[in-house]
Amino acid sequence: MLDRLRQSLALRLAIQYALVFAIGAAVLFSALYLLLADALESRERAAVERRAGILAGTYEMGGLSALRADLTQDTSPEVRSYFVRLLGPENETLFASVPPDWIETSIQQVPLPSVPGFTATQEVHTIRIPQSALRDYAIASRPLPAGRLLQVGRSTDSRAVLLAPLRRTFLGLGSGAIVLSLLVGTLLAWRATRPLRAVSETTRRIIETGDLAARVPGAGGRGELAVLVTQLNALLAKNATHVQVLRDTLDNLAHDLRTPLTRLRGTAELALHDVGNPEEAQAALADCINESDRVLHLLEALLDVSAAEAGALKLNRDTLDARTLLERAADLYREVAEEKRITLTLQFPDTPVEIDADAVRLNQAFGNLVDNALKYTPAGGKVLLSIEEKNGQVVIAVDDSGPGVPEDEREAIFRRLYRSDASRSQRGLGLGLSLARAMIEAHGGTIEVSRSIQGGARFSVALRRAVRPSAALTAT
Repeated sequence: MLDRLRQSLALRLAIQYALVFAIGAAVLFSALYLLLADALESRERAAVERRAGILAGTYEMGGLSALRADLTQDTSPEVRSYFVRLLGPENETLFASVPPDWIETSIQQVPLPSVPGFTATQEVHTIRIPQSALRDYAIASRPLPAGRLLQVGRSTDSRAVLLAPLRRTFLGLGSGAIVLSLLVGTLLAWRATRPLRAVSETTRRIIETGDLAARVPGAGGRGELAVLVTQLNALLAKNATHVQVLRDTLDNLAHDLRTPLTRLRGTAELALHDVGNPEEAQAALADCINESDRVLHLLEALLDVSAAEAGALKLNRDTLDARTLLERAADLYREVAEEKRITLTLQFPDTPVEIDADAVRLNQAFGNLVDNALKYTPAGGKVLLSIEEKNGQVVIAVDDSGPGVPEDEREAIFRRLYRSDASRSQRGLGLGLSLARAMIEAHGGTIEVSRSIQGGARFSVALRRAVRPSAALTAT
């Protein structure tokens, strides 16, 4: 418990805040203390300077007698608090007026020679500046004629009366304020870091239990921690989706590979057993090659999709006419359309529609879209391939008159190896639409599915139109 408390971010933040508060308060108090002490010292020094000037004037006008009379006649506490001394040329004391608290009395024992064995006491008065650390002194000097020097001084009690209590008050209140700030800071920091503890607890639960559905409780407000929690929950949701897609992909891949591999093994065993008929053995080996090609095609398609989604797919871009790409796809599947008695129609602009793309990769994408449309369009239906330009983009659409795609499956059909219930009876690996979207997005385009005006599905592909350099740039 103590180790966890020492490692608590809230406690460390509170201690740091309290330390900053203590340093700031100490600096502020020190500055105020020095300013106050300097102001008091300046005031006392000014008062002593004024008093020294007055007494120097008195001496210059009437001599020592006038100075003595001035100090003797005025018995006010203000005047009696000043120390006044007149020094001669040899620094001998000619006159001194000492405040009562500057006079110290000591009792000395003096032996009496006429009475052996007995001693007597004698009071000795001395003048000494008290050495108390709580007292300040202001001293002023004025030179006088004949080499004489007038000294005027006064002891102040600023430290004892004002500054010392001020220091004690600050230490008492400051200590209490630091303790209070530490407690309040710990409480506030503990509340502020609650989302971080929730994040830690959620990640711990996910690691220990593998529960990918766990989410961090939402933090209120729009602060940094609230944004962090929101983004982390979005990341967890996305990761959970990816993990689920990966599991489904592996399940579908295992299912789709099981059939060709089982058939491949059975055909190979048949060829081994039937060694007396070379023609049947060759036919079996041909079937093995076909099944191997099917598996290789599946794996290559998966690799292409993964490379495109990771941004590692190499594209050999060139300026192409989108009409030509779509015509090639239509020519490739025209025979299939005729066999199913499906009307395959092209609707293109009269002028070239140029795009910057890889011809091989886009041929794969458009071929898969046309194949998908013909696969789900019933006999006697229609498939329309069209191109139009919108806001600087080339929109290529494939419309069919098939059953369409339910709204809840319009995103799922682009997942790898996804096979809806309606497509289980159709040929294919479940990679055509995944490959088409991967190739289109690798070109910086988008693809979406919606309801066609012919009643079936409409796959719309948006690509950037190729930008030709201006005539001036070309000339340069």
